[in-house]
Amino acid sequence: MDTYKDLSPSHRPAKWIWNLWGYSLWAIVLACTAMLDLHTIYEIYRVLPLGLAWGIPCVPLYSISKGWILSKPKTLLFEAKSLVVAFCMASVCAEASMAYCCRQKEYQCASRDLRTRSFYLAVLYQFFRETSCDIRDIPEDTKEGLKTLPVKLGKQNTVLLLATVGVLAESVLTHGIDITTTGITVKAPLIARAFLRVGLTMTAYWQHSKSK
Repeated sequence: MDTYKDLSPSHRPAKWIWNLWGYSLWAIVLACTAMLDLHTIYEIYRVLPLGLAWGIPCVPLYSISKGWILSKPKTLLFEAKSLVVAFCMASVCAEASMAYCCRQKEYQCASRDLRTRSFYLAVLYQFFRETSCDIRDIPEDTKEGLKTLPVKLGKQNTVLLLATVGVLAESVLTHGIDITTTGITVKAPLIARAFLRVGLTMTAYWQHSKSK
């Protein structure tokens, strides 16, 4: 949940709006949870402990200059922070939903290869989303001492890296670039679609990072 730390208190939503949004969200989550089986509940909530402790100083660390201190889990991950969040979100959203469908008798389960590629596509686009938020929060993360990817590379270099890695990763995951034991097959239409999807996503997130 966005805590609006990048906005001054006068520009943040009213407290009652924030509470209404938060309680409504939890009500929806709990209602959906009540309708699920135990396997799916486990797959959704297994990353919850990390989420609850994410921004809380709870990890003991020792340094010569400061002695024993408590550090936040997110500060220990450095540039990998957004990638870890992306894996957690993809696990909750994509992996859990696909596993749930596969357990229903009325649905035909997709092949394991297709489910794996779908999961990593979810990781990729969750990584885009998380990193775009880090781009928006560069001043605040710098002040807080969070060494995120945008803090280290800067806004433009981060977007360029995301676009390059995104096109290559999606092309491989959607078989636009098919790597087999006999060689590499390139399918131009699929690569063009990867360029389009990643390009539109990067454009949207670029505008999002400028809207601060």
